[in-house]
Amino acid sequence: MKVAALGCLGEAISASATLGKALRVFAQGFGLIQSNTDVQMEVDEDEVHISYRVLDPHIWPRRADAELSLGLIRGICETFAPGRDAYRGVSFEHETAGEHRQLSQHLGCLARFGQEENRITLATAALSQRRRETTPDEEKAALRAMENAMIAQRRETPLSERVRSAILGQIGRSAINQQAVAVQLGLSDRSLRRGLAAEDRPFHEILEECRRIQGFALLVRSERPLSEIALALGYSDQTAFSRAFSRWFGVSPRELRRSGAIEESVIR
Repeated sequence: MKVAALGCLGEAISASATLGKALRVFAQGFGLIQSNTDVQMEVDEDEVHISYRVLDPHIWPRRADAELSLGLIRGICETFAPGRDAYRGVSFEHETAGEHRQLSQHLGCLARFGQEENRITLATAALSQRRRETTPDEEKAALRAMENAMIAQRRETPLSERVRSAILGQIGRSAINQQAVAVQLGLSDRSLRRGLAAEDRPFHEILEECRRIQGFALLVRSERPLSEIALALGYSDQTAFSRAFSRWFGVSPRELRRSGAIEESVIR
């Protein structure tokens, strides 16, 4: 997929003066081209990490999505010609299938498989790389068009779905509570409660649903310790986690993991 085919998102990326701005725009507006996903850009002193996640645990395997999305990020980088030494690494959630030496050579850096997230890592210095001179007005107009499209998309998306995506995006990354989700969505705690009440979807019910589907995926698709999964889901201890899963599935988390059961659907 080419950047030019991304509509207003692609236009905003193309109008960006530096690689850093282009990648931030990509992360901010990615939801316009693919729902139930999360793109994060984290910058430290030496490296920048751009990660991609499919939030819906039912979508598996996700190899094609990950390779397409990270390939798109690589394509954006290439338009700014940062140089092969700018790439520090690429990681994928899925396991490698067959020969991957050619993939590493194409990316210009080591490709690692079976990792916790899909990610491209660059040298932070590459973010200042410029492709062409662009006027501030040109950048602002393209960014405004993208933001208007995002506002229109939010208006068409039920609040409960936005809350669900926010929770799934934060599970395992930070503490999750109603106030934090309200801030993330740009709402007051009271407005969030009232909006969810209007849809008859209280926050605690959505949080429980997200814990259920994400916990199930972690149990049957990973070998992470139960205590670590409990912590990632936001439970106070493993006992609380086990009690909840026994209530939902009729068996303990250990039994569920041993059985390798396939859950048909838990999303309403």
